[in-house]
Amino acid sequence: MKKLKFSEAQLGAYEILKYIDKICRENNFCYFLMYGSLIGAIRNKGIIPWDDDIDIMMPRPDYEKLIEYCRNNESNMKPFKLFENSLVSEYPHPIARMSDMRYKIDFNNEKDYGIGLFVDIYPLDGVGDDWSSAHKLIRRSYNNASLCFLTSRKKFGVDNTVSILRLIVKVPAYIWANIMGNKHYINKSRKLCLQNSYVSSKYVSCVAQPFRESGNEDRNIYDKEWFELIEAKFEDGVFYIPKGFDKILTMGYGDYMTPLPENQRQTHHTYDTYRL
Repeated sequence: MKKLKFSEAQLGAYEILKYIDKICRENNFCYFLMYGSLIGAIRNKGIIPWDDDIDIMMPRPDYEKLIEYCRNNESNMKPFKLFENSLVSEYPHPIARMSDMRYKIDFNNEKDYGIGLFVDIYPLDGVGDDWSSAHKLIRRSYNNASLCFLTSRKKFGVDNTVSILRLIVKVPAYIWANIMGNKHYINKSRKLCLQNSYVSSKYVSCVAQPFRESGNEDRNIYDKEWFELIEAKFEDGVFYIPKGFDKILTMGYGDYMTPLPENQRQTHHTYDTYRL
């Protein structure tokens, strides 16, 4: 196996994005760049140099169609494979990942479930018409997603926890989460995600894995009308982004057009990537 440089892994993930784009365009599935990848499309016209993954989002109806497409076309998709808990039983996360199986991921502190290099695929779900009720749902889902994450760890670790108080709370949470088991939180996540109809909701959110919020802060609840699709340049290709990208990114990141200070340019994942 050949260990990849950071920039080589980024380009490998970009090839996965191009494959997803091809499937979605051929089958009229809606997707769009999101989170750091959306910032990259607007500010950098490509991958942010220190960003270690590519993120896309799909409205729930299209997300389910992609899962079904991959279920029915698994053999034709090789070397690509969709990791989602109804397709891969040991997959521990409430969002899906499209993987290129010509690579191997060696996680520092995550149980091995056989995934290669990947692109994150987040479902966008309806959260109803009442803003206050939507936030109550998000708070419940954030807690569930946090406990679900702890069940994917090989052992207790600090990971991205920076607050001493949160680290103290994390110890009993880790024990409790692993007593309950991963499937408990995956099943609960799906129930929370499907609590409201995407089609009939005014507001939408990534219920499966939302941002952490404090007080009356709003980082998660979007107007569905912001997700009309337009196209934007990203690396050497053109991909879909939401028309309301400025509202979405400002809500999530504040001044997203100003790059982070160098001492804050950190990756989110802790793993090494190898080419088989």
